[in-house]
Amino acid sequence: MNELFDLPLPILGTMIIVVLLGLCVYVMGLNKKWGILFPYALMLLFSSMALPIDWNDRVKPTVWLPIQQQRSMLFLATGISACLVVLVQFNQLKGKSQSAIAWTILIANFYAAMMRFLHEGPVSGLESVFFASVTLIPLLLVPAIVIRELDDFKLILRAIVLSNVVWVGMVLVQIAVNPTFITMGNSFRFVGLLANPQHAGVLLPHICLILIWLILNDSGKLRIFYLLLVGINGVFLLWTGSRTGMGMLVIGLCAILYSKAGRAIFLLPIAMILAYIGLKFMTGVIGNDIGLERLTSTDNTRDESWRTLIQHGMENPMVGVGTEGTEKSENSWLYGFASYGAGMLAILVFLTLIAFTIGLKWFRARFSLDPYYRPLLDLCIGGVAMFFAGAVLEGYIVSRVSASLCLIPIYCGAGAIFCRVALRGHVEMYDPDDLDPVDWDAYGDELQPGTTPS
Repeated sequence: MNELFDLPLPILGTMIIVVLLGLCVYVMGLNKKWGILFPYALMLLFSSMALPIDWNDRVKPTVWLPIQQQRSMLFLATGISACLVVLVQFNQLKGKSQSAIAWTILIANFYAAMMRFLHEGPVSGLESVFFASVTLIPLLLVPAIVIRELDDFKLILRAIVLSNVVWVGMVLVQIAVNPTFITMGNSFRFVGLLANPQHAGVLLPHICLILIWLILNDSGKLRIFYLLLVGINGVFLLWTGSRTGMGMLVIGLCAILYSKAGRAIFLLPIAMILAYIGLKFMTGVIGNDIGLERLTSTDNTRDESWRTLIQHGMENPMVGVGTEGTEKSENSWLYGFASYGAGMLAILVFLTLIAFTIGLKWFRARFSLDPYYRPLLDLCIGGVAMFFAGAVLEGYIVSRVSASLCLIPIYCGAGAIFCRVALRGHVEMYDPDDLDPVDWDAYGDELQPGTTPS
């Protein structure tokens, strides 16, 4: 942690003031439904950082290097603080639906921790078990603690937006000081506070999707702010040159716009393909100076990586070769197989089947929700679909610190709650705004069609 004190004095002083104010907010929120959102937003922020290394494995001296170097420890510390909120508000978990998808991801990460006993020794294994326990468990419980009426889901989304505002601000500071440190390679692809343009490319689609959803479904003057923020994040996404990220965003948009456009929304991928052909044509006519050549490239950048992962997995199919032995990570299933063997591959295949089954269940359940609440479930469906689509090309499912692992429990946990409400028909029976949130929880299981709470 000594590196933190290497920050410039004005930044260090500002950080000390922010930390003291943050501690006050944290203590005030220990028994409030929004209390866990403060450490959650910090977990998302720190997981959106990484040690900035260039192609030559040299560390780039960014403004935020001391924080980026300690992002795992900061992530762990905020996870522990989130655990304390869970303990204080444990009674809020009673009767709340949990997601089989999220808990299977937890099992996969515990299995990875067990495998580290074999590959890296007992100390590393114990550290991994502790790390997974105090970070993933509170993440899985965020929706159950916060959502006491359906609109509370927006509180979580605003916490995600707040984390992104800080992240964007830090990026802009780095641009003002030295913009070359937020890009990588000769093509100057955007990495932000991460170490790889693909890592930024799978984070930014989720942020853009949430902001677009809030523009469509949130009220008030914040829509103008959301519009500005989605513009900034959209530029960053294009700047990454990530075809994976753009594809993920298209999938998410299909889900959240389905309610408004109906089946016509499935024309969006066709429009994107036509746009791709148009960009490819323009690249050929004008040349490669339009800045989007990476997005219009047809190069296969995954085939060799997948063959390498399969080869490593087959070297030791029972327990894998460990994360240190794998050279690539461009597919979550193959990366799990190469690192931890057939057991991990089986868990991830099972996870995929569960996600597909639950996704279909959610899609059917959305028609039972009141139209006002239907977009809530649409966002969860889109977010889960994006998560697994990105995992085909990136190995973040079994990662210890990943922004994607901070977002998937939100989609899954909230989706499970919304689906349960839809299947029981509670929203159709009465207006939740007429009840106190505590009464809403108490009466929910007792109401029958045509009745009102006494």
